[in-house]
Amino acid sequence: MPEQHDPIDELARFGAGFGAANPGGDMPLSAADVRRRGDQIRRRRTALVAGGAALAAAAVSVPVFAVIGGDADRNGDHVAGDPDGGSSVISEANLLSDAETVYNDGADWFATDTFVGDGDDPFQMCARESLTDLGATAVVQRDFELRNAQLEEGETPPEVTGDRFREAIAQFPDVATASAAYDTIAEWIRDCTEAATAAGTPEYRYNQAYDADTGLGGDSEAVILDSQYGPVPDAELDEAYLAETGLVRVGDRIAVLDSRIVGQDYNFLPEEGGTPVNQMIPPAASLLATAQADPGQTDGAEGDGQDGDGQDGDGQAAGDVRIPDGYPLASGWPEPGTAESGNGLTGPERGLDPLAFSACGTDQPDLDHADRLTARWEDVEDYRTRQLTVYATVAEATAMTTALRDLYSGCPVEEVREDGYTPNWKVEDLGAGDGSFAVLGWDELDGSPSTFGETIVVVRTGTAVLVEARAGHGGNPQGRETEVIEQVLTDASDVVDGLCAFRAAGC
Repeated sequence: MPEQHDPIDELARFGAGFGAANPGGDMPLSAADVRRRGDQIRRRRTALVAGGAALAAAAVSVPVFAVIGGDADRNGDHVAGDPDGGSSVISEANLLSDAETVYNDGADWFATDTFVGDGDDPFQMCARESLTDLGATAVVQRDFELRNAQLEEGETPPEVTGDRFREAIAQFPDVATASAAYDTIAEWIRDCTEAATAAGTPEYRYNQAYDADTGLGGDSEAVILDSQYGPVPDAELDEAYLAETGLVRVGDRIAVLDSRIVGQDYNFLPEEGGTPVNQMIPPAASLLATAQADPGQTDGAEGDGQDGDGQDGDGQAAGDVRIPDGYPLASGWPEPGTAESGNGLTGPERGLDPLAFSACGTDQPDLDHADRLTARWEDVEDYRTRQLTVYATVAEATAMTTALRDLYSGCPVEEVREDGYTPNWKVEDLGAGDGSFAVLGWDELDGSPSTFGETIVVVRTGTAVLVEARAGHGGNPQGRETEVIEQVLTDASDVVDGLCAFRAAGC
């Protein structure tokens, strides 16, 4: 008979080392990790292809998006994280701030104006109607300008003209109306010659569209549309306006991320995070999904000491970034003293070894965070770890959950181990918090699953990420995946409900 699989060995993946071998971990891609702009602000340029300035975002290997049609899931439930089953009114707190916008290591986007309503100008050059005309019941917008982010001592900042970024968010009465607006805007961008001509840039060319990841799952979707147009006044060489527009829909809300720069190319490598708009879509979707209680101020311009989403200038989240002392992280678990002698509850404490995440030989590095609390419960074949981590911004929290999801979804089946067992992983989206999913792990021997497994549930709300991992018989997902996931969420319900403290709007 083959050697019996020892489940205790597998618990090592839950042991010390979520970044323990790499203190502090690697940071996610930031605004300093893509490409450089211009000779003075360090953007790399290449020769043009024949026929004009070529939008070269196709360097990111993506399919050409041909039709943006209806989705059978679009008329489903409202977005997760809405406590009332319907969206509250959007506010500037649902917009990207300076902390979440991305360009490159030579320049970055900075907010100049935040306003409520449609405004005097179209929310996107190709728009034929306002967002209100499309059925929106509330609209909030923010304009950004590109500024040199890194200067040598004594260096004069170069003038940056023709570049702009605007985010417009809109609330609709229902999912169907939001979906229709999403499709209509995409169609306008694909067929924009008339609008571009009216704007004084008749040399319009639509290039491609491709789906993007919101990082939320559920009733959310995103697409990026690339185009170019001109002429550019006083252009050097064969420059054009290079436009990248991201459309995001989360339930009955949409966001339009409209970026335009003047240049000859727009190359951003996939291994460096892809294009700026692609990097901004997950935090934009996360902010869009967050229910807000108070519109607050609407002046997000430079000089007011705050970004328009209630964050201070260094990107610190307005919600709590320190977990309160006495936080009931172990709520819902068995009472202390009910485990066999020598087992039971450890924590909640700061400083316990964090969870380790690994699949297909890849370890997920720990990311910089503001605070962390961990609790453990051990009994006969019942091993649990619950970890709450708070990040400085929503973008950083989203980066962590996206990295975890990608780690396991990209590794459905690992190589056979020396003991003959093959690890398997499966990711399922959930509806808790602002974004959540479960990771189901089990081993197989000669095609048959073992009796031991593990379940990891990840819930993000605002800047907080809650992870609960269960292993042993109590964590075995085989044939009872839904039961185990529901039990984890039920046991942790008080903790999940309390995560609202880590939203900008609070509870």
